[in-house]
Amino acid sequence: MDYDRLPDIPKEFFNSETNRPFSNCLVCECDLMADSQPYAIERAIRHYPEMELKSVVFEYALCAKCISQMENELSDDTKMSIMQYFAQNLNLSLRPQWKPADDEGEEPAPFNVSEWIDACSVKGVPRSELYEYTLCARCIGGKIIPQVVPYMISGLAQDDLVDLFSNKSLGFLDDFTDKHFSGPPELKELFKGRPILV
Repeated sequence: MDYDRLPDIPKEFFNSETNRPFSNCLVCECDLMADSQPYAIERAIRHYPEMELKSVVFEYALCAKCISQMENELSDDTKMSIMQYFAQNLNLSLRPQWKPADDEGEEPAPFNVSEWIDACSVKGVPRSELYEYTLCARCIGGKIIPQVVPYMISGLAQDDLVDLFSNKSLGFLDDFTDKHFSGPPELKELFKGRPILV
């Protein structure tokens, strides 16, 4: 992968507190801009369409090492069920495609993040019609890696996923949320028990 040819991280995946790309892993606090390892960003959003307002319920970046450790905490049944759910419901052939510049100096295709996140990748529901949704991306340094991600998952799809989680896996996710996130209890409660999607 040629780092220089990747698109810059779009502002939709910036840290809402700094209005800049995430700089550190939520768990181990490694420097995401200095390290060459990939990382994931997840932003859970509550949408109030009648008032045209959006609230970030939680957001974070996790390095690849911490993602792997989290996955090890999930039960094998949960991991298998999630893989099957996405295999059956996520049609990758309908996803936008992005092609980097070639070696002949050709300009890369423009990267319009809206094409990737304006509808639920599973349910197809437009983001403008949703009350809650989560944005996900994979990045390296200050660049986004536009392959399967970025994507948006609606609260409707997350409800499906919750049903696939074992009690052990849901307990781990609740503990993770309690440990790492603060915020208004009424908003936090909306995402309690929701799967981490990175």
